[in-house]
Amino acid sequence: MRHRHTGFSLIELMVAVTLAMITGLVVLQVLANFQTRKLTTAGRNDAQVNAALGMYTIEREVRMAGAGLTAPSGMLCEVGINMAYNSVVKMNGATVLPLRIVDGGALPDKLEILRSNSNFGAAPTTLLQAMISTTSTLTVDGSAGFSRGDIMLLGSADGTKVCTIMQLSADPVANGSGWDLAHASGAYPYNPVDPSAVFTTPIKYDVRDLVVNLGTQGVRSFAVVCSDGAAPSTTNRCDLGWYDRYATVTTPTLAQIESIVPQVIEMQAQYGVAPVGTQTVDTWVDATGSTWSAPSFSNALRIKAVRIALITRGSREATQVSPATLTLWPGTTRALTSAERYYRYQVLSAVIPLINVIWAGV
Repeated sequence: MRHRHTGFSLIELMVAVTLAMITGLVVLQVLANFQTRKLTTAGRNDAQVNAALGMYTIEREVRMAGAGLTAPSGMLCEVGINMAYNSVVKMNGATVLPLRIVDGGALPDKLEILRSNSNFGAAPTTLLQAMISTTSTLTVDGSAGFSRGDIMLLGSADGTKVCTIMQLSADPVANGSGWDLAHASGAYPYNPVDPSAVFTTPIKYDVRDLVVNLGTQGVRSFAVVCSDGAAPSTTNRCDLGWYDRYATVTTPTLAQIESIVPQVIEMQAQYGVAPVGTQTVDTWVDATGSTWSAPSFSNALRIKAVRIALITRGSREATQVSPATLTLWPGTTRALTSAERYYRYQVLSAVIPLINVIWAGV
């Protein structure tokens, strides 16, 4: 008996191949859509996290702006401040602001914050002996929190003397009636070799004048810094970071900052200004013009808050997914180029009070 062996016919094979192709195309389309949604979700999430972390870091610093710069009578350095770094003058009786906005024009703005990061910065110590010269060792009534390398701010309790920033060159030494704080000339960067040759008005401080421990921070600047030193674009990487404004170059590179978060394309800020003698902000101003690009001390006292906006960027997508402009706050927008619209963005803004200025009651 002959057995007949039969397989699939050509038509059956063609039907099977066609079904397999259709199934494969459907699966590939599903995978492609899933990958697209995954990239979109991941990019949006990265932008949101970066914006939140960046704003949290800035807000924490802004709320502490001016810590250590207040006295019972108000602000400690009403008539200005002297500061040098490596014997190069940085402030020569200049108005000191707890927080200063540096307007970037077409570029992102910068923030400069001066505050104490010492645990005892809010409790100044008092001079027990008058200084014989501008380089005299300081004799004070307490040493709590002071250690070698700390930055010190000297001023009068009534704010009538120009303040001076010095640096402790040795740990405090007990002298029987108090403590000696040495600030050897030239030994540390904030101690000029000859203050009289650096400052227009070098100051010798007297009994009952104040010494504030600023800790180790110096002037901390926050800025958006790009990999190529240019404005943020789709062809470079830009990080939000901080650096010591007077210990490094004016315009740092990515390697010279302490990066906080990546993919930040914009930071804009405004001063919240109150009428003289009040604590209620009624006007928001840019740090431009003759009045607010370099505020006088009287105008600086009117700054009670800042308004800050950050824009962070996610990953690139296949089509344009963002509008032509992003709104930072009412009346202020950031235009996007055609290439930038292929990215998703997160805009985060906040109003932050200058707590130490408000508490000073000025």
